[in-house]
Amino acid sequence: MFTVLNQVSGKSFQSSGEESVLDGALSNGYNFPYGCQNGFCGQCKAVILNGEISYDGVTPEAISSEEEDANIALLCQCKAKSDLYIAVDELDSLANIQIRSMPCRVEEVNHLNHDVIQLTLKIPGSQSLQYLAGQYLDIEHPDFEPRAFSIANAPVNSNLIELHVRLVEGGQFTNFVFNTLTEKTILRIEGPKGSFFLREDSDCPIIFIAGGTGFGPIKAIIEHLILIKSLRTIHLYWGVRTEQDIYLNLPSDWSKNHSNINFIPVLSEPDSSWSGESGYVHETVVKDFENLTDYEVYACGPPVMVKAAAKSCLENNLMKENFFSDSFEYATVSTADE
Repeated sequence: MFTVLNQVSGKSFQSSGEESVLDGALSNGYNFPYGCQNGFCGQCKAVILNGEISYDGVTPEAISSEEEDANIALLCQCKAKSDLYIAVDELDSLANIQIRSMPCRVEEVNHLNHDVIQLTLKIPGSQSLQYLAGQYLDIEHPDFEPRAFSIANAPVNSNLIELHVRLVEGGQFTNFVFNTLTEKTILRIEGPKGSFFLREDSDCPIIFIAGGTGFGPIKAIIEHLILIKSLRTIHLYWGVRTEQDIYLNLPSDWSKNHSNINFIPVLSEPDSSWSGESGYVHETVVKDFENLTDYEVYACGPPVMVKAAAKSCLENNLMKENFFSDSFEYATVSTADE
């Protein structure tokens, strides 16, 4: 057994070296930051101050050669090969939230447009799911591998869970949802998971950057901000291909009803009738905000969008600690849908 000691908190746990460092931390109740747990998003990066780690196979692409030289590791993929001394900022906001597995019933299957379904799940009886707005859960079904989906409603009535499911070409589970899943079907969920959630101890203005169904967890966060009567200035940029891909009118309603909320849709493939913003959504953001020093940015959507948003925002003086993200890795037959 190896000892893994976090220099930041002074806490330690034992690892057999058979599980990832992140899994060991989570199983011991430590709130290490993480996102996809598949090695794509890079949210679980940490500095290995001393000790040896290894990966199953090659170093994940989320770790650059420069980061590897600086002893930065991806905790969801690396395993301890000796005692480890690491540096991780634990998330106190998650301290009292327990990951649970429980049954749920499909309450409603609502087609929002040609390739997005609003799926409402109900947790039976007196049970509920405690979560932070922005987090995700895994759906379990005996015929499929677990699939990760972000929770799209604020944690008010926490026995009702809203998910936005995009039809993925070749995605077995999303095709099942679109073509086979019916109301009253019993599924199982495990969650909440992830470190993408609102930092409530800040009063900075917020820029939200959503790509496609990355709007779902951002919707949950904005709903929460409205419910707590927050007066923080909010700028929501939603990037989609065409106007029909803006699958809910809520952002326009928010902008009309709340003076602190601004909504800017951005189309990458607009037709001739579109008079709004076009191009890549992150480029519109940095065009509008040349200096992001005093802002927080929350970005959610495809990895290429999130990565581009991070690069552009940091180049426009956003502080690294004020960028929060969740990457949706749209996988096909062999892995997961998002």
